[in-house]
Amino acid sequence: MNILIMVLVGAGAYILGVFGFAQIIGSLQNIHARGIGLTLFTIILWSAILVGGWFLMHTFAPSHSVIYYIATGVSLIQVLGAGEIQ
Repeated sequence: MNILIMVLVGAGAYILGVFGFAQIIGSLQNIHARGIGLTLFTIILWSAILVGGWFLMHTFAPSHSVIYYIATGVSLIQVLGAGEIQ
């Protein structure tokens, strides 16, 4: 059961990180086209979603925080290294 929780925490953090960081970085790249209001809304929304994922992990699986941080870090590195960053 412990391995299943580890896999779920890692996969959830990775997926959440990929979508969240991609949205934040993409919003910052297109700030001139989207405007400051929509860009700030997107950054605040996805930051809140990422923080919400952190709170969920610490509420339901606090012993797996290292896995959460590793998966989130890997997703950030992959988004930054995707080649779409200008």
